[in-house]
Amino acid sequence: MESNPYNLKVLDEKPSGYLSAEELVDFLAKHKIPIKRMDNLPRFAHSNNIDMKKIVRDGSGGSVPTIYKIPNSTQISKIAESMKNNNNSELGKQLLKKKKDKILEIFDKAEERKETRTSIADKVAKSLGVNCNRKLVRAVLDAKRSSKLEKLKKIS
Repeated sequence: MESNPYNLKVLDEKPSGYLSAEELVDFLAKHKIPIKRMDNLPRFAHSNNIDMKKIVRDGSGGSVPTIYKIPNSTQISKIAESMKNNNNSELGKQLLKKKKDKILEIFDKAEERKETRTSIADKVAKSLGVNCNRKLVRAVLDAKRSSKLEKLKKIS
């Protein structure tokens, strides 16, 4: 059964400027964009406007290989930026750990009643260059520093 959900053009051979799935994952890894699951690669490429084509496979078994146009630097920076602010992507998961560590670091260094959840979130966002909000700060502090929360400044 042939499957072509993105209505990709089928070519006889791979043209220059295109990468196989493995080559694309390696290329993105070199640019600090980790991709863990290759089964979602066509969806990833489609949602990030990476041009795709199919090539005729050798033999009768397996699926038709998909090839991907090499993304330019603008596309790479857009992909990295969107993945940074998505906690479900591999890059987002790595940054989430850094955010949680930074929240605890700022809270531990803070003087008595000088910081609020919002000010901590702003400092984390500024230092790491990613989005951070007071809800994440609250969740982290409730889980890790619940006995010291009176240290925060109360806003009335």
